[in-house]
Amino acid sequence: MVIFPITSSLILFMLAIIHVYWAFGGTKGIQAVIPQDDQQQRKFSPGKWGTLFVAVCLLSSSVILGIQSTLIPFVKQTQLVSILCLFCFLVFGLRAIGDFNYVGLFKRRRHTSFAKMDTIAYTPLCLLLSFTFIYVFMTK
Repeated sequence: MVIFPITSSLILFMLAIIHVYWAFGGTKGIQAVIPQDDQQQRKFSPGKWGTLFVAVCLLSSSVILGIQSTLIPFVKQTQLVSILCLFCFLVFGLRAIGDFNYVGLFKRRRHTSFAKMDTIAYTPLCLLLSFTFIYVFMTK
């Protein structure tokens, strides 16, 4: 089952790169990644530093997954890495559950362009990532 950690780690790495692109002014795909109200208006406008923070978190998650699953063999797997792996499981799991309004499995708003992408891509991805983190946590 090494395919899950490899795939998930690469996905997290690519998402980090995309966030760096957005932080420095990139606009491709930005309309479909920010929650919207019923009038298709963004619920928030992330700034450069907030977007870079998300990029660092995604990159860190990729590294944590790589260490915990021994994809990165030259870094020692420690109890801290295991705790961070469990933390990532919780973060992605909570994101998949959502806020019961705009994002996640139990969202009420389902007709915006973001909500549609959330249903077909973002929430399933968060479920996959959450599963992968708990899998490597339990097996290593």
